[in-house]
Amino acid sequence: MRRLCVADTSTMDTSDRADLEARLRDAERRAFEAEAAYETLLGQVPGAIYAYQPELGGVTLAMSTYIEELLGVPADRFLSGDSVWDEVLHPDDHERAWADYESFLATGQPDCGDYRYVRPDGRVVWIQDRSAMVRDRDGKPLLVQGVMFDITATKEMALRMEHMAYHDILTGLPNRAMFQDHLELALARARRHGLAVAVLFLDLDDFKPVNDTHGHEVGDMVLQHAAHQIRAAARDTDLVARQGGDEFLVLLADLEVSDDHNAYAIVRDVSDRIAEAIATPSDFPVGRLSVRASIGNAVFPNEAGDARTLLRLADEKMYARKRERTQPDAGIRKLA
Repeated sequence: MRRLCVADTSTMDTSDRADLEARLRDAERRAFEAEAAYETLLGQVPGAIYAYQPELGGVTLAMSTYIEELLGVPADRFLSGDSVWDEVLHPDDHERAWADYESFLATGQPDCGDYRYVRPDGRVVWIQDRSAMVRDRDGKPLLVQGVMFDITATKEMALRMEHMAYHDILTGLPNRAMFQDHLELALARARRHGLAVAVLFLDLDDFKPVNDTHGHEVGDMVLQHAAHQIRAAARDTDLVARQGGDEFLVLLADLEVSDDHNAYAIVRDVSDRIAEAIATPSDFPVGRLSVRASIGNAVFPNEAGDARTLLRLADEKMYARKRERTQPDAGIRKLA
């Protein structure tokens, strides 16, 4: 603790000198108590409190010891002026974090961002970083002060909830909601750039007997297998989703419409590959099963001008195809 300087009291009378010294001792005592209270508070806050120079790459002026529990790196590493910040910040968040900081320095407004950091043990933690500009009496930036909190549990829960909202639990594929969002975006791009968009609507033929004969557990396995086969047969750029039940959707976006890149040729090729992949016999606990699917398609802009019409037409064509399958052995067949 730095002691307060005592003024020259040689010219003061005894009572004035005693009064001044008493006031200085009181000020020193209150300063000590304030600093002790601040240090105690820092130790109780479940976050890392810091201060650094208000400039890009500015020197870290202070860092509370909680940073070691948070990021696994001692506080003195941050005070040493080395590149520890770049070392611990997740590579995928580096550009965003620096852009946010540049914006903060430009505006001087309080800033709050969520970023990933990588601890020395390899564990990734989500950190919420809140910072504010401290200014002198003239309004000039003096330093940046902030606090970092561990929000890993909350962030991971939110990401899981978001994933569940847009993905099918059984197959892991995107669900109808995500498919609809991507379809609308694909149509918007197609309108701007003169491209085509196609939708495939798939339904597993006579799937209900599988649940009735072998139970829902085997039925779920068949659906998971079908989802895997569809995803493997589709192009890398195609979006495969589960509509619900035994129905699946495939989005073929950004299709060229020139003679050399006929959209319908691509649709036929993808449909044939998916149909062949699904029909390939596979082993299940109840034996070797073969699955067939009816597939309908619709293409923008030739057949429909909006998402709703595209889906309806593809659905209608799928059911028309299903009605054509009049063979007694259509659908899921046990081969052995």
